[in-house]
Amino acid sequence: MNTTVEYAAKLRGQIRMSYKQLEINSKYNTYLNRGLPPSPIGSPGEDAMRAAVNPENGDWLYFITVKPQDTRFTNSFSQFNIWANEFRANEKAGLFK
Repeated sequence: MNTTVEYAAKLRGQIRMSYKQLEINSKYNTYLNRGLPPSPIGSPGEDAMRAAVNPENGDWLYFITVKPQDTRFTNSFSQFNIWANEFRANEKAGLFK
């Protein structure tokens, strides 16, 4: 997972990573090492724990953050692709820097 490599390389929140970055020699690199990393890479806050214990009802299959603070959920792959195009436009416009 990219998140374990981000943790190992101290690149938290980086949207895109190069193949070179994914090759980092670390026990946390789950591309190179099978199984779970040797320790947790993060800790959820109270709001996240409450949401996990009491999730909203829904039939979502897909989610995407199209811009900072705007994450969307859908059960439609075609809608997801529309939002993915919006994400790419926002990324190109520099919204994720």
